[in-house]
Amino acid sequence: MDEDVITINYWKEIHNEISDILKNLSGIVLLTHNSIEFTEIVDILNKTKPEPLTNILYISLVRSYDYMRLVLNKKPLIEKKIVFIDCVSGYAFPPEDDIDDCLYHKPPFNLEEMKKIIKFGIEKASPDIIVIDSLTQFINFSHPTEGELGDFYKFLKSLKDDTLNIIQNTFILLYDSKMSMMQNLPKISTDLILKVEVSKEEPRWKD
Repeated sequence: MDEDVITINYWKEIHNEISDILKNLSGIVLLTHNSIEFTEIVDILNKTKPEPLTNILYISLVRSYDYMRLVLNKKPLIEKKIVFIDCVSGYAFPPEDDIDDCLYHKPPFNLEEMKKIIKFGIEKASPDIIVIDSLTQFINFSHPTEGELGDFYKFLKSLKDDTLNIIQNTFILLYDSKMSMMQNLPKISTDLILKVEVSKEEPRWKD
């Protein structure tokens, strides 16, 4: 006998509750977005753990240090110190002697190399929050292969079982979902999944 298949969709409107969620953020957080700009990411980081002197390690695979520093000059982080690892600028690394908030690294080709970069960043920055921008480089949640999923779950497990000697407990893993529907979310291995969508429309009253 064929069994009926019941599909249940869950939806929760957060509204002002998002401030409380970000204020107390901890664990492994998957933040999916529709190609948001770095300015919007700064907004999120400003609301995350707003206690004074929070250290952030920002590992960027998609945005250069020069661009992000330009944004922060106009829209600064509040009560936070941020150190970047720029994996975008390729092999033409500028001298680091006069830069105290940026480290340069070759781009990782897989998640094992990403773990080495995280460890490198922890030793240099002693962060409270680690941001990886973005996981889109390693996995496609619409049609992931078994190998991709296996490597990804091993990576998440390593963030939790202290193989990296991690003291802090907050990871924000960014994922750009604009190009694909997400059907294989790692619900079991992450502590929180947040979806951020920014809609940019012309005001209705504008001619």
